[in-house]
Amino acid sequence: MSEPEVLKNIRIVHDVLILKKSHKLVRRMQRALAEPEIHGYQVWGSSFLIMDYLLQHPPRSGSKIMEIGCGWGILGIFCAQHFKAKVTAVDADEHVFPYLDAHALLNDVSIKQRVARYEELTAADMKGHKVLLGGDICFWPKLVQPLFEAIETALAAGVKTVIIADPGRPPFHKLARKCEKAFGAELLEWQVTTPKSMSGELLVIQR
Repeated sequence: MSEPEVLKNIRIVHDVLILKKSHKLVRRMQRALAEPEIHGYQVWGSSFLIMDYLLQHPPRSGSKIMEIGCGWGILGIFCAQHFKAKVTAVDADEHVFPYLDAHALLNDVSIKQRVARYEELTAADMKGHKVLLGGDICFWPKLVQPLFEAIETALAAGVKTVIIADPGRPPFHKLARKCEKAFGAELLEWQVTTPKSMSGELLVIQR
């Protein structure tokens, strides 16, 4: 059976509608807007690892959640939709937010936005948030220390859960070792079959 025309070039993952790169709206935005600069030109797979983990370990309904390195914001949209979370989506690249806006509108959720690098996030920014999330955000060696410091700031500000996901790249492993030593973090192997079979690792800190 062919897909309905309204769902053409849209995939549905855990009830979240996600525009494929071939969708005409994405193509129009690519032509009309500045291109995202820091790999924010698609949805990366590690977000789906975190979604699966959260379905098994759900945050309290209505929690304040911050997604850093949010890109198109699909993970934050998932949290707003499934857990009624009050989500703040943070990215260093302002050019990703039109894509986040399109997906938030498509999924009928509201997402607060902030343009900031990891090292620019303060305790005041983190205060009141219970969960800090990030998928595929530690891909360069130079990101390890700023991300470690952002996690340190979050925990000091009262964040209770930190989850960072990655396919298992060397910078992520370096971050994981630092967090294991400093915060008692766990490094978990994780596999999912939705939207396709993939595996990776989750760095999880619980307070």
